[in-house]
Amino acid sequence: MSNFFLVFMLALGLPFGATARGDEFTERAAQIAEYKAWLDGLGSGGSRYWITLDSERRPHKLYVGDAFYRADPEVQEHFIDTFSHYLAGHPDKFMLIDLYDEATKEPVGEFGWGGFKMYPKAVSSKEIHK
Repeated sequence: MSNFFLVFMLALGLPFGATARGDEFTERAAQIAEYKAWLDGLGSGGSRYWITLDSERRPHKLYVGDAFYRADPEVQEHFIDTFSHYLAGHPDKFMLIDLYDEATKEPVGEFGWGGFKMYPKAVSSKEIHK
């Protein structure tokens, strides 16, 4: 009789666990939707923090625009952090991103295992020979 009671109690607990997981999925999907709405406002049709995303390879190539450079470093990091969560499709996971300048198509930074990093500005050969 005790085995029946144990199976009965486990069966009662299953629907509640499934509901909790379903709610968690719904909450994550809502958070990712918020990220998308915010990022869309900062895209090429908005503030121009980012212009385009090349997701053909990993890490993703994110081309950043003028507004990104004018932002404070903390704002830049928050933007890239949020973009990474959005690309991963989960508020607790990250996607690796390489940052490229939209005008020159040159690498300018990255977001990866070591966090957010902007590269020092490269000195052009014209400036060296002045």
